[in-house]
Amino acid sequence: MKLTMNRITEGCDEVIIRYREMTPQLEAIVSIVQGTEQRLSGTVEKEKVLVSPEEILYLESVDGVTWAYLPDKLCRLGQSLGELAALYAGRGFFRCSKSMVLNIRRIERLKSEPGNRIRATMENGEQVMISRKYAGQLRQILRGGADNEEE
Repeated sequence: MKLTMNRITEGCDEVIIRYREMTPQLEAIVSIVQGTEQRLSGTVEKEKVLVSPEEILYLESVDGVTWAYLPDKLCRLGQSLGELAALYAGRGFFRCSKSMVLNIRRIERLKSEPGNRIRATMENGEQVMISRKYAGQLRQILRGGADNEEE
């Protein structure tokens, strides 16, 4: 995808999207521009909060409860890990293990590990291990050779 940006000094801000086929990534961009971006409802320390999917570093399922790890807090979500992985696959969310979904757009560094695993360092410094079952798929996504949707 090519991005062209022009700064203007007068007039209204304008976003023009030219596309051959509407993809989940383009749909996400459109919803952000239109202000209709879907937000997740969750709980942080007994308070209800709304979370933008782009804020999430990764999702983890522990004892049947789905947790969203944000840069500065932990949020309990009501949806299952599988539902969220499918819903946000087009926005960079990638299943990296049986109990974890990673937002690949929030990765700072990647390092290959023994056993065909990958260590991902997130923007906040946390490290997440990508299992060998999913490592090959991540490599394909990063090369641009596959969609990041679950198979």
